[in-house]
Amino acid sequence: MSSPPPVASGNRADRTAARKDRAARQPVSRKLVFGAFTTLGFFALLELTLWMFQVEPASQQSDPFVGFSSQSRLFSESESASAEPVLTTAEDRLPWFNRQSFLRDKPWNGYRIFCLGGSTTYGRPYDDRTSFSGFLRAFLPEMDPSRQWEVINAGGISYASYRIELLVRELIEYRPDLFVIYTGHNEFLEDRTYSSLIDTPEPVRRAVRLARWSRTFSLMQRILHGGPESPDRQTLSEDVDAILDRSVGPGAYHRDDRWHEQVIAHFRRTLGRMVDAALNAGVKVVVVVPAGNLRDCAPFKSEHRDGSTIDELREFLANFRAAEEALQGGKPDDALSKVDQAIEIDPRHAGAHFLRGRALLENGDAAAARDAFVRASEEDVCPLRAVAAIQDIVREVAKERSVPVIDFPSIVDCESQHGIAGADWFLDHVHPTIEGNHRLARELAGKLIAMKVVQPQPSWSSDGFRRVAQRVEGQIDARGHATALRNLSKVLGWAGKLEEADRLALKAAEHLPNDEETQTMIGYAKLRRDQVAEAKLCFEAALRDRPNDVRALCGLGDVYSRSGQHEAARNCFAKAIAADPKHVPAHYNLGNACRSLGRLEEAEAAYRRAISLAPGQPDSHKNLGLVLFAQGDVEGTVREFETALALEDYVAQRHADLGFVLIDAGRRRRAEAEFRKALAIDPSYVSAMFGLALLHEQNGDLSRASQLIRDALRVAPNDVNLHYILAQHALQSGDTGTVKKELDTVLRLDPDHADARRLRATIK
Repeated sequence: MSSPPPVASGNRADRTAARKDRAARQPVSRKLVFGAFTTLGFFALLELTLWMFQVEPASQQSDPFVGFSSQSRLFSESESASAEPVLTTAEDRLPWFNRQSFLRDKPWNGYRIFCLGGSTTYGRPYDDRTSFSGFLRAFLPEMDPSRQWEVINAGGISYASYRIELLVRELIEYRPDLFVIYTGHNEFLEDRTYSSLIDTPEPVRRAVRLARWSRTFSLMQRILHGGPESPDRQTLSEDVDAILDRSVGPGAYHRDDRWHEQVIAHFRRTLGRMVDAALNAGVKVVVVVPAGNLRDCAPFKSEHRDGSTIDELREFLANFRAAEEALQGGKPDDALSKVDQAIEIDPRHAGAHFLRGRALLENGDAAAARDAFVRASEEDVCPLRAVAAIQDIVREVAKERSVPVIDFPSIVDCESQHGIAGADWFLDHVHPTIEGNHRLARELAGKLIAMKVVQPQPSWSSDGFRRVAQRVEGQIDARGHATALRNLSKVLGWAGKLEEADRLALKAAEHLPNDEETQTMIGYAKLRRDQVAEAKLCFEAALRDRPNDVRALCGLGDVYSRSGQHEAARNCFAKAIAADPKHVPAHYNLGNACRSLGRLEEAEAAYRRAISLAPGQPDSHKNLGLVLFAQGDVEGTVREFETALALEDYVAQRHADLGFVLIDAGRRRRAEAEFRKALAIDPSYVSAMFGLALLHEQNGDLSRASQLIRDALRVAPNDVNLHYILAQHALQSGDTGTVKKELDTVLRLDPDHADARRLRATIK
C-alpha cells in the first residue's frame, strides 16, 4: 500500500509563520548585508531616475553659504574670420569683464591660462592691456616660443571669491592648463547673510557636503523648501550688487564683528573649494596673496568702540584733534603722544591708528608705523582692502594643498618706500600702478619657470621684460590714460573720497569731452562746488545718449531741487527708480522732493522704501521723522530721531536734532541732556548751544540764554540768525544799544533781512 501524498501546509497564516521562522534563523550579518543592498539599490535607482529627469546635485546648483546660482555663462561660442569656432566674452557680461576671445579647440601645442579675480585682475583703472594678465600674455611668447600661449583675463569688476568659484566650474570645461587666482579684496563688498551652516560642527558639515553631491538631497531640498535654496539664506543676484552702489557711501557700513567673522570663514571655504575643483580636474593653480595700499590710503570709515561714554568721546576727540594739529605743525612727537592717549580711550578707531602710523613714520620708526597702518586697515569699518586674515588664508590654503603662491604684499613692501606699500605701487587703495602689474607678471613668469611650465629660450634675458613692457605701455594713448583716471575717480567717489575723485574726473574730462560717464562725474563735481548751472549741462549731456542712466538722473534731480524746481526733481528721481528700483539715493531724494512739495504720504513711502533697502542710513530716519512731525506724529518723530541717533551716537548733530524734537514733545529735561551730550562730543557745536539757549529762554532765564548765544557767536561770528536772536533778547531786556548794534550787524551780513529792517526802523 502506497504512502499518502504529503499534505500541503495549512492556511496562509501558517505559511507566513513558517517564513518568519526561517528568517529568524538567518545570521544577523546576512540580514544587515541584505538590508544595505536593498537600501543602496533603492537610492541608486532613485539617483538614476533623477539623472534621467536632469535634476542636478545641490553642489552644482549653488554656493552652500550664499544663495547664488549662475544662469548665464561668461563665454559664448562664435566663429572666427578663419571659420574656426571661438569662445568670446558674452555681450551681457562686458560691463564687468574684458572682451576676451580664444579658440574653442585648444591647439595641440597650446597652453591655456585663465587669470581669475576681481578688478585688480581685470586691470582697473585701465583694462586688460596693462593688467598683469596682459603683461604675462606679452612676456610668454618671447620667453618660450615653443608653445602657443593663451592667457585669458577672466577678472570681473567687484567679483568676490564666491562668484569666482562659479566661473571656475565653467572654465574647467575649456581644457585649461593653469588658473592664476588673485582674490580677497571684494569679500565685504556685497551685503549678504549667512545661515547657521558656518556654526555647524565640522563632522556635520562634512556629511552635508557629501550629501550635496546627491540628486536625492537636491530633491529633498526642493520638496521641503520649494527650491534648491535654504529658506534662511539671502539669494544674491547674478550681477554684482555692491553695498556702495546702491547707498550713499561708506555710511552703509557699520561695525559687525560677527558678520566679519562669517565673511572670513566663507572665504576660507570658497577658496578651498575653488582650488580643489581645479586640482581635481587636473588644472594647475597659482594663488596670489592680495596686496593693498597701507601707507597712503586712510581708512574709509571709522567708528568708535561700543560702550563709549560721552566723556570718553569728548576726551578722545580732543586728543585726536590735537594730534592732527601737531602733525600738521611738524611736531610728530607731540602728535604721537596725543594720538596714543586717544587710542587708549578707543583702541578700535581706525582713523586714530592711521594717524599714529603717520606720526611714527615722521619719527622714522617705519616698523612700528607699518603695524599701525595694518591695524588701521583691520579696524576699517568699510573694509575694501583684504584684511590680514584673508591674506593669511590664501597662504594657508596654498600650503595645505601644495600649490604655488606669490606673496604680493611681501614683494611690494620690500620694494616700497619705508618698506610699506603705498602710492609708489598703488593708484588707490588696491589697484596697482602699471609698473605694479608689470612687476606681478614678472613674478608669475618666474613662478612658471620654477614649475617647469616655461622653458626660456637661451636668448631671453631680464632686459626682455623691460623691452616688452615698454611696448605694452606704448599702446595706452592719452584717451586711454584719461579713461583710467575716470575709472579711478569713480572708485574714489564711490568710496567717499570725494575731493580726490573730483580732481581726477576734471582731469579726465580734458581728453573725454563726450563720454557720458565722465560727464556725470563732472556734474557731481560741479554740484559739490555749487556750480549748479554747469552741473545741469553735464547731466543733460550724459542723458542724451543714456536717458535712463540712474546716476545722471539723480544728479539732474539734485540740480532741480537746488533750483527750487521740486516737481521736475520728483520726476527725475521717479524715473531713476523705474530704471533701478533698488537705488537707495533715488528713493531718499524722491522723499526730499515730495516733502518739499507737501506730498507727505509720498515722501513717507519713499523714505520707508529707502530704509527697507538700507536701514543703516541715519538721514533717512531723520527725514522720515520730519515727515511724521509735519503730519502731527511727534512721538513717531522722536522714535525716528532716536533711531538716527542710535546709528551715529558719536555725532553731535544727532543728539542736537533729537534735543529739538524733544522740546516739541514737551520733554525739556531730556532735551537739555541731549544738547549737553552734543556739546560733550563737540564743545563748539553751535546748534547745541542754540538749543540750550532756547530752553533757558523758555524757562525765563534770558541772561543765561543770551550768554549762550554770545558763546555761539564766538564760534560762528557771521551767523545772521544768532545776531538777530541776540538783538531780540536785548530788546526784551531794554538794552537799546545792543539792539542797534546787533541789527546793524544783521543788515551788514544780509541787507535783505526783512524782519531786521522792520525792527531797526522802530529803534531810534
